[in-house]
Amino acid sequence: MSFKKFWPLALGVMLLLATVFLQDGFPSFPYSFQSCSKPIGYTIGTFDTRFGISREYFIDALSQAEAIWEEAIGKELFVYAPENGEMAVNLVFDYRQEVTSTLSELEETVEEDEALYRSLQTQYNGLKAEYERVKSDYETRVETFNEKNNAYQEQVELWNNSPRNSRAQLEELEAQRISLEADMSRLRILEARLNELSREINVLVGRLNRLARSLNLDAETYNTIGASRGETFTGGLYYHNGDEQGIDIYEFSSRDKLVRILAHELGHALGLEHIDDPEAMMYHLNQGEVGVLSDTDVASLRTLCRIE
Repeated sequence: MSFKKFWPLALGVMLLLATVFLQDGFPSFPYSFQSCSKPIGYTIGTFDTRFGISREYFIDALSQAEAIWEEAIGKELFVYAPENGEMAVNLVFDYRQEVTSTLSELEETVEEDEALYRSLQTQYNGLKAEYERVKSDYETRVETFNEKNNAYQEQVELWNNSPRNSRAQLEELEAQRISLEADMSRLRILEARLNELSREINVLVGRLNRLARSLNLDAETYNTIGASRGETFTGGLYYHNGDEQGIDIYEFSSRDKLVRILAHELGHALGLEHIDDPEAMMYHLNQGEVGVLSDTDVASLRTLCRIE
């Protein structure tokens, strides 16, 4: 008898968790920073009026943000150069600010309404518990599948290197292949459910954080499935691509938040990285006082500018 040759099955399973947050940008730059040797000239690039602020308001916030760094060391680090600024500061309106505006309106209607918060919290806890259950089931099934698949591949290899004249062995391999394909289908269903749950959870995370602030609740920060938008510097991005550098501002809920986001991104423009100090301007969370640098901020700036 002559039978067909079997090929091993391989499962490429990746759990893709949906996230709604956007990262604060600080890429690896292909150039050397000027170490404060001369001020960085900036200009206003894209300016979307849907934020409801004037250019003068935005420029004034920028001036306040740059002064935070400059006053710390008594040195001009930035200069507004509307005609020939090397760095564009852009106000970019997209879904982030649209969501923020919508949530701000929602906060007005749910002020002191703890019942709504508790209801969402219960919903969140239920979804999180289901996510953990499905995730545990998924991981167990993946482990079992890998064990079965490895055993199957070993038998396939033996079959391919044998005379391949046993119908019983062939039927056994075929049964194992069909079983593995069924397992793979179930894993894909679990993957889809995990992705759906992660999206639902992240939506609730954003709403809960907004409501917690509006209700002045000392609530748990819902950092889950990656990170919540919450108070992170998701509203700004510093970028440098070749000869082009700039700052994009996407979202802020108040002038204080705008100034801190601008100051944070200006810090990146200088060459400062994130600092593991909750009070720092360069901390990854936007939670400190609006115009105050921490000692670690100042120390990092002095090091960068080579000031003894």
